[in-house]
Amino acid sequence: MADLPAAVETYISAYNRMDVAGMLGCLTEDVRFENYAGYALTAEADGKDAFRALAEMGVAAFKNREQAVRAAITVRDVTLVEIEYRALVAQDLPNGWVANQTVAFDGRSLFELRDGLIAKIVDEV
Repeated sequence: MADLPAAVETYISAYNRMDVAGMLGCLTEDVRFENYAGYALTAEADGKDAFRALAEMGVAAFKNREQAVRAAITVRDVTLVEIEYRALVAQDLPNGWVANQTVAFDGRSLFELRDGLIAKIVDEV
């Protein structure tokens, strides 16, 4: 991966393995998560418990998934990552994706760190 802070690198690796516990281990207790499609907020979570629920839904929705880092920049405690996302859908989803469909797109993720852990994640596609 690009030169990433340890918590971000570990989080992305756990995400790709669909390892929810590994992802949670990188987060502060009060983590804030936001996902945007264009300018519309499509998912959000405040705190580890809410994040865990979203992450478990994500694991159930896909047979496999990968965030490949294409570029990254870190300034102080903020890291912006350009990613290429690819996944195989496990089941029909409300957004119109169907089981066994491959989805691929480019996106960005912003990670804010506090005391070596991720305190905020903002994903945008």
